[in-house]
Amino acid sequence: MSRTVRCLLIAATLVALAGCGVKDSVTELVGLGGPDQTAYSGPVYPATATTAVAFQPAQVDRNCRVFAEALVQFPAKSSGQAVEAAVLTEARTRGADRVLIGQTRQGEDDDGPRFLYYGPAHEYLCAEQCGGWKFGYEVWERQGEWVTLGYREWGKAGAVFDTPLIMQVALLRCQ
Repeated sequence: MSRTVRCLLIAATLVALAGCGVKDSVTELVGLGGPDQTAYSGPVYPATATTAVAFQPAQVDRNCRVFAEALVQFPAKSSGQAVEAAVLTEARTRGADRVLIGQTRQGEDDDGPRFLYYGPAHEYLCAEQCGGWKFGYEVWERQGEWVTLGYREWGKAGAVFDTPLIMQVALLRCQ
């Protein structure tokens, strides 16, 4: 066997072994495999003082760019006020001018609030791609029934959810 072939075989073996025996932390969080989604690794922007909320992509200005996509977990007995506070605090910390709220389901995890970040790999114009909600599907598909969390519930102390929740969220920068 030539030296080049031997080196290639050794390199291929090392690459194959590099992934063995590692348990990712998201496995512990949500019972699945994959990277640690709780660690934000997107663009860094200065914190914002205010962040607007939208529930439909059509409500977002055409110049807004999605820089973070997340699923947010909330424990049972969370109120609309607690949900709003957690989402807006995280969004402002990350520098979001606007937050697009997607759908909400009954969650399987009673911890939180916890943000599970899924990208995107590159920022994109919301006007071109928002609303597809294709990230985090392996977690999203394992959740429970649909939950109504819209304008009537958002920010309301009296809107209390008996079950844990999981919500789709996109953070946007508008210029």
